[in-house]
Amino acid sequence: MNDTAPDTAPEAALDPAIRVKLARNAEILTEELGQRRSMELGLPLDAQENPLPWYTYPAIEFLGSFDFAGCRVFEYGGGNSTRYWLGRGATVHTVDHAPDWVAHAGAQAHPGQRVELRTEREGYVGALTAAGGLWDVIVIDGRWRLQCAAIVPDHLAPGGLIILDNSDWYPRTAALLRGQGFFQFDHSGFGPINNYTWSTSFFIKADTRLQKSYANPQAIGSQVSNGDDND
Repeated sequence: MNDTAPDTAPEAALDPAIRVKLARNAEILTEELGQRRSMELGLPLDAQENPLPWYTYPAIEFLGSFDFAGCRVFEYGGGNSTRYWLGRGATVHTVDHAPDWVAHAGAQAHPGQRVELRTEREGYVGALTAAGGLWDVIVIDGRWRLQCAAIVPDHLAPGGLIILDNSDWYPRTAALLRGQGFFQFDHSGFGPINNYTWSTSFFIKADTRLQKSYANPQAIGSQVSNGDDND
């Protein structure tokens, strides 16, 4: 009988080549994607300290493939995402419920930017309708997401894109958009600031039977939550 206790320290037995690979993975996340710096400053930033939306890195990299010059973007919920869209050449209309952030954004006014403060649900949700016109991108990343999602499709330009951040936390909101004929595709993983994974989802108009049996994302390492009733 072998009474030798098993090695309980996996790192001690880790192959040196695997150590190198894991270290490289960490370097990509912390330095090349800029997560360490974003944690230090408490802002969504890339490695060069350029503003990023507080989405997952896979979602941000996907957006980087598009030319948003001249596009109209409406945001439910602002932040560094507003600066990101402006930097990509879009005009941005943002509604937010936080007075401090709206005052800060107003102090850094950009000719292509409009920011509104709406602290009550009716005014917040209705800001999209009041803004008028159709939008190439509509972002749902603030308060009262379920109610916002109910009206967003009526204001989306043909071929436009809806972005729902934290979709793993908002399954009813995601299901509502799918039920209105949108195809959901998810980008799950790490992102700026946070020490957990989450999902940023995109919705486009598409006719497919595949999503009739779709399961909302729950990425490995994410935090289980349901914020559909956060109002």
